[in-house]
Amino acid sequence: MEMRRAELDAETGTAEAEERRMEREAAQAMERLRMEQEVKLREWELRPSSGASGEPDDQVMGGRRQDDSLVGRTKTFGDAMRHVLPKMPSESAELPQFFETVEKLFVMYEVPGDVKVKLLIPLLTAQAKALVNRLTVDQMGQYDELKRFLLSEYRLTPREYKARFDTAA
Repeated sequence: MEMRRAELDAETGTAEAEERRMEREAAQAMERLRMEQEVKLREWELRPSSGASGEPDDQVMGGRRQDDSLVGRTKTFGDAMRHVLPKMPSESAELPQFFETVEKLFVMYEVPGDVKVKLLIPLLTAQAKALVNRLTVDQMGQYDELKRFLLSEYRLTPREYKARFDTAA
């Protein structure tokens, strides 16, 4: 019995030693990773902001480089307006007010026309996104066309507003 206990104690000591060794190795790996990230960050900060010709190849906005591509502009305006733009309301009668608010914000932030739709689509409800999928790519790329389509699909005509007014209590 004592011999078995001695064997168990030896196995436990070995397992504990192995666990400590693995913890040390993990800590060393984390330290190496942290140091590599610091080096990459310093390299990125020291990177020149102009191309080989000396001409700026990107705009520097807020300390970040932004290119003039559609993707770059969409990201720039999307980041700026992420917390400003409202989500599309579920009540169709509120759509005109939603579009009015969005359009005012687009004017305030000077959002280019080709970026407006890209910022609007994530704000739409699931039902509106399903409706928008019926549009062609060209129609989907034009803000005014998308707005007109959604308003017509939700049947927001003067007659609809009159009917809602008449039935309101």
